[in-house]
Amino acid sequence: MPYPERASRPALDRLAVLIPAWQPEPGLAALVASLAAEGFGAVLVVNDGSDEKFAALFEEVALLPRVCVLRHAVNLGKGRALKTGINHLLNELPEMDGLVTADADGQHTALDIARVARALIEAGDRVVLGSRSFAAGVPLRSRFGNGLTRHIFAFVTGARLGDTQTGLRGFPRRLLAELMVLDGEHYEYEMTVLVHVCRSGDRPLEVPIETIYIEENRSSHFNPVWDSMRIYFVLVRFYFSAIVAAGIDFAGFSAAYAVTGNVLASIAVGRLSSLVNFALNRKFVFHNRASVPGTLWRYYALVAAIAGLSYLLIWALHRYARWNVFAAKLAVDSLLSLVSFSVQRTFVFRRAEEV
Repeated sequence: MPYPERASRPALDRLAVLIPAWQPEPGLAALVASLAAEGFGAVLVVNDGSDEKFAALFEEVALLPRVCVLRHAVNLGKGRALKTGINHLLNELPEMDGLVTADADGQHTALDIARVARALIEAGDRVVLGSRSFAAGVPLRSRFGNGLTRHIFAFVTGARLGDTQTGLRGFPRRLLAELMVLDGEHYEYEMTVLVHVCRSGDRPLEVPIETIYIEENRSSHFNPVWDSMRIYFVLVRFYFSAIVAAGIDFAGFSAAYAVTGNVLASIAVGRLSSLVNFALNRKFVFHNRASVPGTLWRYYALVAAIAGLSYLLIWALHRYARWNVFAAKLAVDSLLSLVSFSVQRTFVFRRAEEV
């Protein structure tokens, strides 16, 4: 739906824009000037330890109205730069009601930044994401990376978003202090923030924005190997409790099978790991605050169902496919652990019953 004419649009003077910048392109000055012209109350630019040859560009930016340039002596990473800007807003700009973050690599236009800002005003307390479409014309690595991340993100959090890696985001002021203490100093920080928001029950509002990749995204400092690994680690660590429980389960199963030679009895012994899995998932993964009895019966109903299915599949693979029993155990439980995690997220530790 198109926005109304400028005269009836919400004023932006109580919102700030935060742009972390390292070795930025010359177009940064034009972008910041356009944002000042849009009427933002403040534009914060964090120079994240750029080389001296960029000093003139940052000096030019600092002369623009309502612009503040913050500086790191050395390059500390995008996550740290975002935290520096958030800290400055919380301490020095009490009149600002919210913050919009944007990138310095030319992917975000002033019009789209303003569009996200106005959506933030109209959405009240919701987080707003500037969501790109990944159609033809987008570099293959970006299409593949964003597609993979979207699916993993949806599995871990239960939230299906169109663009999980967008740097154009709007945050109400009430959230900023808690974002300051989240882990991450580099690109993974943005994923940590998004996981935190979605797992807190605040599904972001997505606003469509232009998809811009200049010269195959040449100006981006994103390292497709190391930064991708950091981002995926943020998602995988929420699955860590399942890995710990699986290790305990396999050790118990192996010991019991060595003594009894009975698959069913060995599975029952291995399922003692469920106590560890329940405790870790309830406190650290799903942050569930519902009563223990209310979640415990659902959890052990799931444990019983998974154990029964595990037994049938291991028995079938061992008897009919002649699989080694331990190989069958690893294969079956690796698959069932994904099912278990998904059911725990949507049924066992569902948020509807939290108090």
